[in-house]
Amino acid sequence: MRFVASKADVWAGANDSDAVIAPHRLLTPEQWQALHLSWPTNLPVGLSLPNSHDVRTLEGSLSCFAVVALQFPKWTDGRAYSQARLLRVRLHYTGDIRAMGDVLVDMALPLARTGFDTAVLRADQDLEVAQHALRFFDGLLSFPGTDIRRGGSVYYQGDALDPDPLFRKAVA
Repeated sequence: MRFVASKADVWAGANDSDAVIAPHRLLTPEQWQALHLSWPTNLPVGLSLPNSHDVRTLEGSLSCFAVVALQFPKWTDGRAYSQARLLRVRLHYTGDIRAMGDVLVDMALPLARTGFDTAVLRADQDLEVAQHALRFFDGLLSFPGTDIRRGGSVYYQGDALDPDPLFRKAVA
């Protein structure tokens, strides 16, 4: 899990007027539908989804996207957490899932547990404070293979990093 300052983010959303083929574009589903036939396969493209979009409709086309950006219109609206979990666990998306919008430092742990890789911080959030805060969760915010929980979760419920609930794990 990593934080990115909103001003330093290389992925740019495309307005309706500038939905052109360019590297590191975040397109809406409608823009992707209009451009997907002419999009070069070697040019990275991302998909920007509102938190009301049913991600299960993307199952066949997810491999086209280097990034899926999920929107938090308010930090208290958690629908993007559900979208991220569906992308990781049910749809097996392995690309970058990024949180955008009203994203606060305090959201680090639930973002990581539901499958987000990157969080683009709200403009008033300090990147240094966010990176310092991540140190409190060392080992909990890593992906399988480097996850210290791999031998046994500290959580009762499963999550996107370790989907098995505690009762399904073998007793060591």
